[in-house]
Amino acid sequence: MKIPKTPIAFDYDLWTTEDGKCMVRVKRTGEVSEVDRKVMRILRAEEKRIRRSYGSDNTSEDEDGAEKISDTVLSLDAMPEDDVKSAAWLADSRDCMEELITALKEKELLSILTGKQRELYLAMTREGLTLREFARRKGIGIRAAFDLKAAVQKKFQRIF
Repeated sequence: MKIPKTPIAFDYDLWTTEDGKCMVRVKRTGEVSEVDRKVMRILRAEEKRIRRSYGSDNTSEDEDGAEKISDTVLSLDAMPEDDVKSAAWLADSRDCMEELITALKEKELLSILTGKQRELYLAMTREGLTLREFARRKGIGIRAAFDLKAAVQKKFQRIF
C-alpha cells in the first residue's frame, strides 16, 4: 500500500485505499484510522494550504545537492508576541477574574462563619446535601438546621 509523502509541518499522512476508504495516520503516534470523506476533504485542504505556503516539498537542496529541511519554524511557541490577531483563537474565552473574585469572597465568608455554620455551608455546597440530610447526619433537629442556614445566608448576603 503506497502512502503519499506529506509536508513535514502537516501532522497526518492521508491516503485512500483501493476500495475507497479514506485513511489517516497520525505521524507522532503512528495511529491509523478510517475517517469520513468530509473529514478527509478538510484535512486535504489543510495539507494543500501548507504545501502552497511553504513550497511543494518543504525541503530544498544545498550546494552539494543534498536535501535539507526548510528553515521555516512551524510552532505555536514561536509566534511573535505582537501578533495578537492570528493568535486570537488561542485565547481562553473563560473569564478567570470572575472565578478568582468568587473564590476570594468565599474564603472571606468561610473565615467569618462559626464551625457549625461552616460545616453546613460546605456540606450543602461541596457535598450537595439537603438541609434534612445534614440535620440527620449531625443529629440535630430540623429547626436548628434552619436557624444555621439562616445565619449562613445572612453572612453570605453581607459578602456577596
